[in-house]
Amino acid sequence: MKEVYGNQCLARCMIFRWCQRYEEGRVNIKDLPRPGQAHVVINSATAVDELIPQNRLITTHEIAVELSISKGTVYQIIHKQLG
Repeated sequence: MKEVYGNQCLARCMIFRWCQRYEEGRVNIKDLPRPGQAHVVINSATAVDELIPQNRLITTHEIAVELSISKGTVYQIIHKQLG
């Protein structure tokens, strides 16, 4: 398979792992929930845009805590998306 697919070929251990999971009864190909993974995806730009007019003195840290996103993401939204 490596000759045909090159670097895009799956490793043998991953194929064996998938086969083992299938034999254990798992047939769903979607990822299972993981700790720390967001359960609800919000439109961060819209949420940030709604928070700022409510309190014009709100800090990026306060927005990040309120929306459970990083300060870097808040900064990117404010400066790149909202201008």
